[in-house]
Amino acid sequence: MNPITKGKITLDVWRAKWATRLEIETRQRRRLADMLSFVRQQSRFYKQHYADVPEGSTNLKAFPPVTKSMLMESFDDVVTDTAITKAETDAFVADESKIGQRFLDRYPIWTTSGTTGEPGTFVQDDMALTLLNVLPDRWMLDVFFGIDPLRRLVEHNLRQAEIAVTGGHFAGASGIALLQRESTFLENRVQIFSPTQPLTDLVAELNRYQPALLVGYATVLRELARTQRDGRLDINPAIVCPTAEPISEAEKRDLERAFDCAVREMYGATEFFPIAVECSHGNLHINTDWVVIEPVDEDYQPVEPGVPSETVLITNLANRVQPLVRHDLGDSVTMYDERCSCGSAFPIIEVEGRQGDVLHFETADGRELPVFPLALSSVVEEVPGVRRTQLVRTAPSVICVRLEVTSNRDEVDVWGQVSADLKAFLEDQGITGITLERATESPQRDPRSGKFRHVWSEQI
Repeated sequence: MNPITKGKITLDVWRAKWATRLEIETRQRRRLADMLSFVRQQSRFYKQHYADVPEGSTNLKAFPPVTKSMLMESFDDVVTDTAITKAETDAFVADESKIGQRFLDRYPIWTTSGTTGEPGTFVQDDMALTLLNVLPDRWMLDVFFGIDPLRRLVEHNLRQAEIAVTGGHFAGASGIALLQRESTFLENRVQIFSPTQPLTDLVAELNRYQPALLVGYATVLRELARTQRDGRLDINPAIVCPTAEPISEAEKRDLERAFDCAVREMYGATEFFPIAVECSHGNLHINTDWVVIEPVDEDYQPVEPGVPSETVLITNLANRVQPLVRHDLGDSVTMYDERCSCGSAFPIIEVEGRQGDVLHFETADGRELPVFPLALSSVVEEVPGVRRTQLVRTAPSVICVRLEVTSNRDEVDVWGQVSADLKAFLEDQGITGITLERATESPQRDPRSGKFRHVWSEQI
Protein backbone atom coordinates (compact mmCIF):
# COMPACT_ATOMS: atom_id res chain seq x y z
CA MET A 1 0.00 0.00 0.00
CA ASN A 2 1.41 3.38 -0.98
CA PRO A 3 1.98 6.13 1.63
CA ILE A 4 -0.81 8.35 0.25
CA THR A 5 -3.43 5.62 0.68
CA LYS A 6 -2.13 4.81 4.17
CA GLY A 7 -2.33 8.49 5.04
CA LYS A 8 -5.94 8.72 3.87
CA ILE A 9 -6.92 5.67 5.91
CA THR A 10 -5.16 7.00 8.99
CA LEU A 11 -6.87 10.38 8.64
CA ASP A 12 -10.28 8.74 8.28
CA VAL A 13 -9.69 6.58 11.37
CA TRP A 14 -8.93 9.66 13.46
CA ARG A 15 -11.78 11.71 12.03
CA ALA A 16 -14.21 8.95 12.99
CA LYS A 17 -13.20 8.98 16.68
CA TRP A 18 -15.55 11.85 17.49
CA ALA A 19 -18.06 11.19 14.72
CA THR A 20 -21.75 10.88 15.52
CA ARG A 21 -23.33 7.45 15.70
CA LEU A 22 -25.03 8.11 12.37
CA GLU A 23 -21.70 9.04 10.73
CA ILE A 24 -20.07 5.88 12.10
CA GLU A 25 -22.95 3.71 10.91
CA THR A 26 -22.78 5.35 7.48
CA ARG A 27 -19.11 4.39 7.19
CA GLN A 28 -19.93 0.84 8.23
CA ARG A 29 -22.86 0.46 5.83
CA ARG A 30 -20.85 1.77 2.88
CA ARG A 31 -17.94 -0.58 3.56
CA LEU A 32 -20.26 -3.51 4.23
CA ALA A 33 -22.06 -3.02 0.90
CA ASP A 34 -18.70 -2.87 -0.89
CA MET A 35 -17.47 -6.02 0.86
CA LEU A 36 -20.63 -8.03 0.18
CA SER A 37 -20.53 -7.08 -3.49
CA PHE A 38 -16.82 -7.91 -3.67
CA VAL A 39 -17.01 -11.36 -2.08
CA ARG A 40 -19.93 -12.43 -4.25
CA GLN A 41 -17.90 -11.59 -7.33
CA GLN A 42 -14.37 -12.58 -6.31
CA SER A 43 -14.72 -15.51 -3.87
CA ARG A 44 -15.98 -18.81 -5.27
CA PHE A 45 -16.97 -19.98 -1.80
CA TYR A 46 -19.10 -16.96 -0.92
CA LYS A 47 -20.66 -16.84 -4.38
CA GLN A 48 -22.02 -20.34 -3.79
CA HIS A 49 -22.71 -19.81 -0.07
CA TYR A 50 -24.87 -16.78 -0.85
CA ALA A 51 -26.59 -18.20 -3.95
CA ASP A 52 -30.02 -17.93 -2.30
CA VAL A 53 -29.52 -14.33 -1.10
CA PRO A 54 -31.01 -11.74 -3.49
CA GLU A 55 -28.41 -9.82 -5.49
CA GLY A 56 -27.69 -6.39 -4.09
CA SER A 57 -28.98 -7.25 -0.61
CA THR A 58 -27.15 -5.56 2.26
CA ASN A 59 -29.28 -7.10 5.01
CA LEU A 60 -26.49 -8.95 6.79
CA LYS A 61 -28.89 -11.27 8.62
CA ALA A 62 -29.93 -12.75 5.26
CA PHE A 63 -26.39 -14.07 4.72
CA PRO A 64 -25.65 -17.49 6.28
CA PRO A 65 -22.91 -17.49 8.94
CA VAL A 66 -19.62 -19.33 8.45
CA THR A 67 -17.44 -21.30 10.84
CA LYS A 68 -13.70 -21.70 10.95
CA SER A 69 -13.96 -25.33 9.84
CA MET A 70 -16.04 -24.30 6.81
CA LEU A 71 -13.47 -21.67 5.84
CA MET A 72 -10.55 -24.06 6.23
CA GLU A 73 -12.25 -26.88 4.30
CA SER A 74 -12.97 -24.48 1.40
CA PHE A 75 -9.80 -22.43 1.80
CA ASP A 76 -8.82 -22.37 -1.89
CA ASP A 77 -12.30 -21.15 -2.84
CA VAL A 78 -12.55 -18.56 -0.04
CA VAL A 79 -9.38 -16.64 -0.90
CA THR A 80 -9.63 -14.13 -3.73
CA ASP A 81 -6.06 -14.45 -4.99
CA THR A 82 -5.86 -17.69 -6.98
CA ALA A 83 -2.10 -17.87 -6.39
CA ILE A 84 -2.88 -18.78 -2.76
CA THR A 85 -3.59 -22.44 -1.99
CA LYS A 86 -4.07 -24.31 1.27
CA ALA A 87 -1.32 -26.77 0.38
CA GLU A 88 1.22 -24.00 -0.10
CA THR A 89 0.15 -22.00 2.94
CA ASP A 90 0.33 -25.17 5.06
CA ALA A 91 3.89 -25.72 3.85
CA PHE A 92 4.72 -22.09 4.57
CA VAL A 93 3.47 -22.11 8.18
CA ALA A 94 5.12 -25.48 8.81
CA ASP A 95 8.48 -23.78 8.24
CA GLU A 96 9.44 -21.81 11.36
CA SER A 97 12.31 -20.16 9.47
CA LYS A 98 9.66 -18.19 7.56
CA ILE A 99 8.12 -16.60 10.66
CA GLY A 100 7.88 -12.87 9.97
CA GLN A 101 8.18 -13.29 6.20
CA ARG A 102 5.44 -12.67 3.64
CA PHE A 103 3.88 -15.52 1.73
CA LEU A 104 4.51 -14.98 -2.00
CA ASP A 105 6.51 -11.94 -0.83
CA ARG A 106 3.19 -10.18 -0.33
CA TYR A 107 0.93 -11.61 2.37
CA PRO A 108 1.59 -12.21 6.07
CA ILE A 109 -0.01 -15.45 7.22
CA TRP A 110 -1.04 -15.97 10.82
CA THR A 111 -2.33 -19.14 12.43
CA THR A 112 -4.63 -19.85 15.33
CA SER A 113 -4.56 -22.84 17.65
CA GLY A 114 -7.38 -25.36 17.82
CA THR A 115 -8.91 -24.02 21.03
CA THR A 116 -12.33 -23.36 19.47
CA GLY A 117 -12.42 -26.71 17.72
CA GLU A 118 -10.45 -26.07 14.54
CA PRO A 119 -6.99 -24.63 13.85
CA GLY A 120 -7.06 -21.71 11.45
CA THR A 121 -4.82 -20.14 8.81
CA PHE A 122 -5.54 -16.50 8.00
CA VAL A 123 -3.95 -14.49 5.22
CA GLN A 124 -3.59 -10.74 5.78
CA ASP A 125 -3.54 -7.97 3.20
CA ASP A 126 -2.10 -4.46 3.40
CA MET A 127 -5.37 -2.87 4.47
CA ALA A 128 -5.67 -5.26 7.42
CA LEU A 129 -2.07 -4.56 8.44
CA THR A 130 -2.55 -0.80 8.23
CA LEU A 131 -5.60 -0.90 10.49
CA LEU A 132 -3.84 -3.19 12.95
CA ASN A 133 -1.30 -0.41 13.49
CA VAL A 134 -3.66 2.58 13.33
CA LEU A 135 -6.86 1.61 15.16
CA PRO A 136 -5.32 1.01 18.64
CA ASP A 137 -3.64 4.44 18.52
CA ARG A 138 -7.03 6.09 18.10
CA TRP A 139 -7.88 5.09 21.67
CA MET A 140 -4.48 5.04 23.36
CA LEU A 141 -2.56 8.08 22.17
CA ASP A 142 -4.07 10.29 24.88
CA VAL A 143 -2.19 8.21 27.48
CA PHE A 144 1.00 10.00 26.50
CA PHE A 145 -0.39 13.53 26.88
CA GLY A 146 1.47 14.11 30.12
CA ILE A 147 4.97 14.85 31.37
CA ASP A 148 5.48 11.55 33.23
CA PRO A 149 4.31 9.19 30.43
CA LEU A 150 6.38 11.14 27.88
CA ARG A 151 9.38 10.95 30.17
CA ARG A 152 9.02 7.17 30.43
CA LEU A 153 8.69 6.83 26.65
CA VAL A 154 11.87 8.82 26.07
CA GLU A 155 13.76 7.23 28.94
CA HIS A 156 13.06 3.74 27.57
CA ASN A 157 13.50 4.72 23.91
CA LEU A 158 9.90 3.73 22.96
CA ARG A 159 10.71 0.05 23.52
CA GLN A 160 7.74 -2.32 23.43
CA ALA A 161 7.63 -5.72 25.10
CA GLU A 162 5.09 -8.19 23.72
CA ILE A 163 4.38 -11.29 25.79
CA ALA A 164 3.11 -13.94 23.38
CA VAL A 165 3.57 -17.59 22.50
CA THR A 166 6.50 -18.10 20.16
CA GLY A 167 7.58 -20.95 17.93
CA GLY A 168 4.82 -20.61 15.35
CA HIS A 169 3.17 -18.28 12.87
CA PHE A 170 0.84 -16.87 15.53
CA ALA A 171 -0.27 -13.26 15.15
CA GLY A 172 1.87 -12.03 18.05
CA ALA A 173 5.13 -13.77 17.23
CA SER A 174 4.84 -13.49 13.46
CA GLY A 175 3.55 -9.92 13.58
CA ILE A 176 6.45 -8.79 15.75
CA ALA A 177 8.96 -10.58 13.53
CA LEU A 178 7.44 -8.83 10.50
CA LEU A 179 7.83 -5.44 12.16
CA GLN A 180 11.43 -6.20 13.02
CA ARG A 181 12.17 -7.20 9.42
CA GLU A 182 10.41 -4.32 7.69
CA SER A 183 10.85 -1.32 10.01
CA THR A 184 14.29 0.05 10.75
CA PHE A 185 12.76 2.23 13.47
CA LEU A 186 11.07 -0.68 15.26
CA GLU A 187 13.74 -3.29 14.57
CA ASN A 188 15.36 -2.80 17.98
CA ARG A 189 12.37 -1.23 19.73
CA VAL A 190 9.99 -4.17 19.82
CA GLN A 191 10.73 -7.56 21.33
CA ILE A 192 8.70 -10.66 22.05
CA PHE A 193 8.88 -12.54 25.36
CA SER A 194 7.54 -16.05 25.75
CA PRO A 195 5.26 -16.91 28.68
CA THR A 196 6.34 -20.54 28.42
CA GLN A 197 9.68 -19.78 30.07
CA PRO A 198 10.02 -19.81 33.89
CA LEU A 199 8.65 -16.66 35.52
CA THR A 200 12.06 -15.90 37.04
CA ASP A 201 13.62 -15.84 33.56
CA LEU A 202 10.82 -13.64 32.19
CA VAL A 203 11.30 -11.19 35.05
CA ALA A 204 15.06 -11.07 34.48
CA GLU A 205 14.63 -10.43 30.76
CA LEU A 206 12.13 -7.62 31.33
CA ASN A 207 14.41 -6.03 33.92
CA ARG A 208 17.19 -5.94 31.33
CA TYR A 209 14.94 -4.72 28.51
CA GLN A 210 13.06 -1.99 30.45
CA PRO A 211 10.04 -1.54 28.15
CA ALA A 212 8.10 1.68 27.72
CA LEU A 213 5.06 -0.33 26.55
CA LEU A 214 4.12 -3.70 28.03
CA VAL A 215 1.58 -5.81 26.09
CA GLY A 216 0.55 -9.37 26.81
CA TYR A 217 -1.76 -12.03 28.15
CA ALA A 218 -3.79 -10.81 31.12
CA THR A 219 -2.89 -13.80 33.31
CA VAL A 220 0.83 -13.21 32.76
CA LEU A 221 0.55 -9.48 33.47
CA ARG A 222 -1.21 -10.21 36.76
CA GLU A 223 1.67 -12.43 37.87
CA LEU A 224 4.18 -9.81 36.73
CA ALA A 225 2.31 -7.24 38.83
CA ARG A 226 2.87 -9.48 41.84
CA THR A 227 6.62 -9.63 41.17
CA GLN A 228 6.67 -5.85 40.66
CA ARG A 229 5.11 -5.33 44.09
CA ASP A 230 7.55 -7.66 45.83
CA GLY A 231 10.55 -6.03 44.16
CA ARG A 232 11.73 -8.81 41.87
CA LEU A 233 10.50 -6.96 38.79
CA ASP A 234 11.58 -3.35 38.49
CA ILE A 235 10.18 -1.67 35.37
CA ASN A 236 8.24 1.57 34.85
CA PRO A 237 6.33 1.40 31.56
CA ALA A 238 4.18 4.27 30.32
CA ILE A 239 1.29 1.91 29.53
CA VAL A 240 0.29 -1.72 30.12
CA CYS A 241 -2.08 -3.43 27.65
CA PRO A 242 -3.71 -6.73 28.68
CA THR A 243 -4.91 -8.84 25.75
CA ALA A 244 -6.11 -12.30 24.72
CA GLU A 245 -7.75 -13.25 28.03
CA PRO A 246 -10.55 -11.90 30.22
CA ILE A 247 -9.57 -9.35 32.86
CA SER A 248 -11.79 -7.74 35.48
CA GLU A 249 -11.91 -4.07 36.42
CA ALA A 250 -10.40 -4.94 39.81
CA GLU A 251 -7.52 -6.74 38.12
CA LYS A 252 -6.88 -3.77 35.82
CA ARG A 253 -6.80 -1.43 38.82
CA ASP A 254 -4.31 -3.80 40.44
CA LEU A 255 -2.07 -3.50 37.36
CA GLU A 256 -2.35 0.29 37.53
CA ARG A 257 -1.20 0.32 41.14
CA ALA A 258 1.63 -2.16 40.59
CA PHE A 259 3.13 -0.38 37.56
CA ASP A 260 1.92 3.14 38.41
CA CYS A 261 0.77 3.78 34.85
CA ALA A 262 -2.24 3.67 32.55
CA VAL A 263 -3.78 0.29 31.70
CA ARG A 264 -5.73 -0.11 28.45
CA GLU A 265 -7.32 -3.43 27.50
CA MET A 266 -7.43 -4.62 23.88
CA TYR A 267 -9.81 -7.21 22.47
CA GLY A 268 -8.89 -8.78 19.18
CA ALA A 269 -8.47 -11.97 17.22
CA THR A 270 -6.25 -13.24 14.45
CA GLU A 271 -9.26 -12.81 12.18
CA PHE A 272 -9.44 -9.08 13.01
CA PHE A 273 -6.95 -7.97 15.61
CA PRO A 274 -8.15 -4.55 16.85
CA ILE A 275 -11.84 -5.39 17.42
CA ALA A 276 -12.13 -3.17 20.49
CA VAL A 277 -9.82 -0.94 22.52
CA GLU A 278 -10.30 0.60 25.96
CA CYS A 279 -10.77 4.36 26.22
CA SER A 280 -9.69 6.75 28.98
CA HIS A 281 -12.97 6.10 30.83
CA GLY A 282 -12.39 2.36 31.09
CA ASN A 283 -14.75 1.07 28.40
CA LEU A 284 -13.95 -1.17 25.44
CA HIS A 285 -15.05 0.56 22.23
CA ILE A 286 -15.72 -1.57 19.13
CA ASN A 287 -14.10 -0.23 15.98
CA THR A 288 -17.40 -0.53 14.13
CA ASP A 289 -16.25 1.64 11.25
CA TRP A 290 -14.11 -1.36 10.14
CA VAL A 291 -15.74 -4.42 11.72
CA VAL A 292 -19.32 -5.62 12.23
CA ILE A 293 -19.99 -7.39 15.53
CA GLU A 294 -23.13 -9.52 16.02
CA PRO A 295 -23.68 -11.06 19.47
CA VAL A 296 -25.91 -14.11 18.92
CA ASP A 297 -27.36 -17.12 20.74
CA GLU A 298 -26.74 -20.80 19.96
CA ASP A 299 -29.10 -20.56 16.97
CA TYR A 300 -27.30 -17.50 15.56
CA GLN A 301 -30.20 -15.26 16.55
CA PRO A 302 -29.33 -11.79 17.85
CA VAL A 303 -29.33 -11.22 21.61
CA GLU A 304 -30.52 -8.03 23.23
CA PRO A 305 -28.08 -5.32 24.39
CA GLY A 306 -26.87 -6.10 27.89
CA VAL A 307 -27.32 -9.87 27.43
CA PRO A 308 -24.20 -12.10 27.17
CA SER A 309 -24.04 -13.92 23.85
CA GLU A 310 -23.39 -17.58 23.20
CA THR A 311 -20.97 -16.57 20.45
CA VAL A 312 -20.23 -13.59 18.25
CA LEU A 313 -20.19 -13.19 14.47
CA ILE A 314 -17.64 -10.81 12.97
CA THR A 315 -17.47 -9.32 9.51
CA ASN A 316 -14.07 -7.92 8.61
CA LEU A 317 -14.59 -4.85 6.42
CA ALA A 318 -10.90 -4.50 5.59
CA ASN A 319 -9.33 -7.80 4.51
CA ARG A 320 -10.22 -8.73 0.93
CA VAL A 321 -7.69 -11.48 0.27
CA GLN A 322 -9.39 -13.88 2.71
CA PRO A 323 -12.80 -12.32 3.38
CA LEU A 324 -14.62 -13.03 6.63
CA VAL A 325 -18.35 -12.40 6.58
CA ARG A 326 -20.44 -13.39 9.62
CA HIS A 327 -17.62 -15.58 10.91
CA ASP A 328 -18.33 -17.42 14.17
CA LEU A 329 -15.55 -16.27 16.47
CA GLY A 330 -16.61 -18.35 19.49
CA ASP A 331 -16.37 -15.66 22.18
CA SER A 332 -19.12 -14.66 24.57
CA VAL A 333 -19.62 -10.88 24.51
CA THR A 334 -22.07 -8.33 25.84
CA MET A 335 -22.87 -5.17 23.89
CA TYR A 336 -24.43 -2.04 25.39
CA ASP A 337 -26.55 0.75 23.96
CA GLU A 338 -25.39 3.30 26.52
CA ARG A 339 -23.04 6.01 25.33
CA CYS A 340 -19.65 6.17 27.03
CA SER A 341 -18.93 9.15 29.28
CA CYS A 342 -15.77 9.75 27.26
CA GLY A 343 -18.02 11.26 24.58
CA SER A 344 -17.36 8.73 21.80
CA ALA A 345 -20.35 7.30 19.93
CA PHE A 346 -18.58 3.98 19.23
CA PRO A 347 -20.48 1.16 20.99
CA ILE A 348 -19.25 -0.48 24.18
CA ILE A 349 -18.56 -4.19 24.63
CA GLU A 350 -17.59 -6.54 27.45
CA VAL A 351 -15.79 -9.78 26.62
CA GLU A 352 -15.62 -13.18 28.26
CA GLY A 353 -13.08 -14.54 25.77
CA ARG A 354 -10.75 -17.43 26.45
CA GLN A 355 -11.19 -19.05 29.85
CA GLY A 356 -8.36 -20.42 31.98
CA ASP A 357 -6.84 -20.56 35.45
CA VAL A 358 -3.26 -19.87 36.47
CA LEU A 359 -2.01 -23.09 38.06
CA HIS A 360 0.43 -22.80 40.96
CA PHE A 361 2.85 -25.65 41.68
CA GLU A 362 5.38 -26.14 44.46
CA THR A 363 8.98 -26.86 43.45
CA ALA A 364 11.34 -29.25 45.19
CA ASP A 365 12.87 -26.38 47.18
CA GLY A 366 9.50 -25.15 48.40
CA ARG A 367 8.95 -22.24 46.01
CA GLU A 368 5.54 -21.65 44.46
CA LEU A 369 5.60 -21.21 40.69
CA PRO A 370 2.72 -20.08 38.47
CA VAL A 371 2.03 -21.74 35.13
CA PHE A 372 -0.06 -19.67 32.75
CA PRO A 373 -3.04 -21.23 30.95
CA LEU A 374 -2.08 -20.10 27.44
CA ALA A 375 1.47 -21.32 27.92
CA LEU A 376 0.34 -24.73 29.17
CA SER A 377 -2.35 -25.32 26.53
CA SER A 378 -0.05 -24.07 23.76
CA VAL A 379 2.44 -26.84 24.55
CA VAL A 380 -0.27 -29.37 23.75
CA GLU A 381 -1.80 -27.52 20.80
CA GLU A 382 1.54 -27.32 19.02
CA VAL A 383 1.79 -31.12 18.85
CA PRO A 384 0.89 -32.25 15.29
CA GLY A 385 -2.46 -33.98 15.26
CA VAL A 386 -4.01 -32.14 18.22
CA ARG A 387 -7.28 -30.51 17.21
CA ARG A 388 -8.41 -29.35 20.64
CA THR A 389 -7.44 -29.82 24.28
CA GLN A 390 -8.44 -29.20 27.88
CA LEU A 391 -6.16 -29.56 30.89
CA VAL A 392 -7.65 -30.13 34.33
CA ARG A 393 -5.68 -30.24 37.56
CA THR A 394 -7.45 -32.96 39.53
CA ALA A 395 -4.95 -33.27 42.40
CA PRO A 396 -1.89 -31.30 43.60
CA SER A 397 0.41 -33.36 41.39
CA VAL A 398 -2.00 -34.64 38.73
CA ILE A 399 -3.01 -33.03 35.42
CA CYS A 400 -5.71 -34.74 33.39
CA VAL A 401 -5.49 -34.03 29.66
CA ARG A 402 -8.52 -34.17 27.40
CA LEU A 403 -7.59 -34.52 23.74
CA GLU A 404 -9.33 -34.39 20.41
CA VAL A 405 -7.05 -35.77 17.70
CA THR A 406 -7.36 -35.24 13.95
CA SER A 407 -8.51 -38.25 11.97
CA ASN A 408 -5.22 -38.61 10.09
CA ARG A 409 -3.07 -39.13 13.20
CA ASP A 410 -2.61 -42.08 15.53
CA GLU A 411 -3.99 -41.20 18.98
CA VAL A 412 -1.36 -43.24 20.82
CA ASP A 413 1.47 -41.45 19.03
CA VAL A 414 -0.11 -38.03 19.62
CA TRP A 415 -0.61 -38.71 23.32
CA GLY A 416 2.98 -39.93 23.65
CA GLN A 417 4.26 -36.66 22.17
CA VAL A 418 1.85 -34.55 24.26
CA SER A 419 2.90 -36.20 27.53
CA ALA A 420 6.60 -35.94 26.66
CA ASP A 421 6.32 -32.26 25.70
CA LEU A 422 4.26 -31.38 28.79
CA LYS A 423 6.71 -33.16 31.07
CA ALA A 424 9.67 -31.38 29.46
CA PHE A 425 7.89 -28.03 29.71
CA LEU A 426 7.12 -28.46 33.41
CA GLU A 427 10.65 -29.65 34.17
CA ASP A 428 12.04 -26.58 32.43
CA GLN A 429 9.95 -24.55 34.88
CA GLY A 430 11.52 -26.47 37.78
CA ILE A 431 8.35 -28.49 38.40
CA THR A 432 8.79 -32.25 38.84
CA GLY A 433 6.74 -35.15 40.15
CA ILE A 434 3.65 -34.30 38.10
CA THR A 435 1.52 -37.19 36.86
CA LEU A 436 -0.06 -36.70 33.43
CA GLU A 437 -3.24 -38.65 32.73
CA ARG A 438 -5.06 -39.09 29.43
CA ALA A 439 -8.77 -38.46 29.98
CA THR A 440 -11.30 -40.91 28.60
CA GLU A 441 -13.63 -38.05 27.63
CA SER A 442 -12.97 -35.53 24.87
CA PRO A 443 -12.86 -31.75 25.42
CA GLN A 444 -16.31 -30.39 26.20
CA ARG A 445 -18.17 -27.26 27.20
CA ASP A 446 -19.20 -26.60 30.78
CA PRO A 447 -22.72 -28.11 31.14
CA ARG A 448 -23.96 -25.18 33.23
CA SER A 449 -22.39 -22.14 31.57
CA GLY A 450 -21.96 -23.58 28.08
CA LYS A 451 -18.48 -22.02 27.96
CA PHE A 452 -15.37 -23.79 26.77
CA ARG A 453 -12.60 -23.54 29.34
CA HIS A 454 -9.08 -24.62 28.46
CA VAL A 455 -7.13 -24.88 31.70
CA TRP A 456 -8.47 -25.03 35.23
CA SER A 457 -8.01 -26.58 38.65
CA GLU A 458 -10.52 -28.69 40.54
CA GLN A 459 -8.43 -28.22 43.67
CA ILE A 460 -9.90 -25.91 46.29
